[in-house]
Amino acid sequence: MALLDLAPGSFEEYAAAGGGHGLAVALGAWPEAVIEEVAKSGLRGRGGAGFPTGEKWRAVRTVGAGPRFAVCNAAEGEPATFKDRTLLRTNPYQVLEGLAIAAHAVGAERAFLGLKEAFVPETEALGRALKEMQAADALGRIPIEIVLGPDLYLFGEETGLEEVIEERPPLPRTVRPFIQGLFATPPNDNPTLVNNVETLANVPHILREGPDWLRATGTVESPGTMVFTVCGDVQREGVFELPLGSPLRSLVEEAGGGAQEGRTIKAIFPGASNTVMVPQELDTP
Repeated sequence: MALLDLAPGSFEEYAAAGGGHGLAVALGAWPEAVIEEVAKSGLRGRGGAGFPTGEKWRAVRTVGAGPRFAVCNAAEGEPATFKDRTLLRTNPYQVLEGLAIAAHAVGAERAFLGLKEAFVPETEALGRALKEMQAADALGRIPIEIVLGPDLYLFGEETGLEEVIEERPPLPRTVRPFIQGLFATPPNDNPTLVNNVETLANVPHILREGPDWLRATGTVESPGTMVFTVCGDVQREGVFELPLGSPLRSLVEEAGGGAQEGRTIKAIFPGASNTVMVPQELDTP
């Protein structure tokens, strides 16, 4: 099952398809064992840096002093990017379950999910899902809070997100959250885990099916799928999920349908901050 395969209309539908089993497995295991399962899967962060998720979880759990916190960064802000919002609209339950598993694994006292107040459909979907899962006692003991923030690019930066959770403007900090996190005051560092929507959406599947579920697709170094936004002068604009390691040609020509009639592809912008790519590079994985 891929991340976009299931679009449940209720928690009951999600549970009938196996939803919630990943958290049940996690709650029945030592947190260190949960982290080890995620590490074995090879899951890398889907927010851009590609940092090994298991390593980040282990650092938050073991390094520093004070209470721990877990945060889902849903403040998507890169231009023309809609993949996290699509995941939240399609299946908010798997994201919330992933956050609950992560919070348990790192020993968090509280968990937060931050998204922009302009994301109205996503906020409504998450609010309904959270209420349903709380009513069904399907999120474990760690409270999860939805935090709305400004429609600003810096809100999507993980330390800017921390500032908003602490009710301040989203101005970035100089220290990464897993080193010094939310509500930290000396001598406590309060290490805080920040993962993005897509990263956490993978987690319930890994705990339910085992690490090999992720490694069945993608590459040895970067297992699994990734969700992409394709827009511009293509036949089919939209959000698509492909195995990591797929060439850009698969994304642009097969998923996107290639250039619009009467046009040719002359340049590809792989994200706002990356180097422009030319058609000769379409076969680059």
